[in-house]
Amino acid sequence: MPGSTSMESTLNQTSPPRVLIVGARSVRQGTGPFLAAGLAAAGADICGIVGTSDRSVQDALSGLAGEWNIKTRGFTDLATALEVLEPDAVTLCSPWRFHAEQLSVVAAAGCHCLVEKPMAWPARQADAEQLIAAYEQRGLLLQMVAQWPTTLAAFEALHGQLPGDISHFGMRLSPISIGQEMITDSAPHFISMLQALAGTGDCENCAMEVEQATGKLALSCQYRHALGTVNARLLLETCEQRPRPAWYEINGLRADRVVSLPDYRQSLASAAARVDFADPLHQVAAAFLAALAQGSSTDGATLRSAHRNLLQLAAVWR
Repeated sequence: MPGSTSMESTLNQTSPPRVLIVGARSVRQGTGPFLAAGLAAAGADICGIVGTSDRSVQDALSGLAGEWNIKTRGFTDLATALEVLEPDAVTLCSPWRFHAEQLSVVAAAGCHCLVEKPMAWPARQADAEQLIAAYEQRGLLLQMVAQWPTTLAAFEALHGQLPGDISHFGMRLSPISIGQEMITDSAPHFISMLQALAGTGDCENCAMEVEQATGKLALSCQYRHALGTVNARLLLETCEQRPRPAWYEINGLRADRVVSLPDYRQSLASAAARVDFADPLHQVAAAFLAALAQGSSTDGATLRSAHRNLLQLAAVWR
C-alpha cells in the first residue's frame, strides 16, 4: 500500500495482508523467522524478505521453507523490495542500529510496521519522536515487538488476578550480549512489562550495580505512573546457550519461564504449579495483524515513553 495515507485499503482487503520481513534469519538472537512463522500462521502472505547479502538471503529463504514451509522472494535492498512487492506492512527484525533508517524508508513507502525492540538505537528522544510522527501523520500503524506481556495471562493462572496496586516488579533476563549492550537488548522487555502492568510512566532514580567478577548487572528504578510508583529491578546475566534463564515477579510472586525442548514449548512455573502458554512471538504477530484489520492507530504515547525510559536506563552506564 505504498503512498497510502489511511488504513482504509487494508481494512477493505479481502486478500491476506502482504508482509515483507527484514532480517528473516536468526544468527545470534534474531526473531525474524519466528515472527515470519507467526504472521503466516495468523493469515499473512509473507511476500518477501530482505537480507544483507545474497548468501544470507538464500540461507533465510532455505530456513523459512524448510522449517516453516514459507516460500517467498529474497532481496538485498529494502527500497527495491518495497518498490517491487508493494507490501501492506513490513516487519523489521534487523539489528537495532539499522532501525532508524529503515523505519524512515518504510514510512515513506506508506507501509505499516512491526519493529523489533529497541525501536531505534542509538537515537535521541527528538529523533525517535520524529520517526513515530512519520507514521502518525500518514495514518500508518507502528508497533514494537513486546512478547513478555503476552505471558501475563499465564501468570494470573498461577497466582490469581493481578493486584490493583503493584508496588514491586522484578525481572531476570539472560541476553547473549555483554556490557552496555545487555541494557540495550534487555531493558525494552523490562519497560514493556512495566507499561503493561501500570500504563505509561517514567523510570526515575535509575541506578546500576555491576558484579565485576561475572559481569552481572542489576538495574533499578522507580517507575512513576498516573496512579503511583512501582519499585522495579532488572537483573541481567550473559548466557549464550538457549533456552536462556528468565523469570519475573510481581509484588513478590515469582514465575519462572520454562522451555521444553526440542519443540520449544513454553510455560511459567511457580513452586506449586506450571502453566503452558502459546508462543509469545506468534501472539505478537497475530495481535499486529488484528490491529491492522481493525484500523488501529499508532500508540505514540507508549512508543515515546518506551524510548524515553530506555534512554534513562541506558544513561546509568555512563
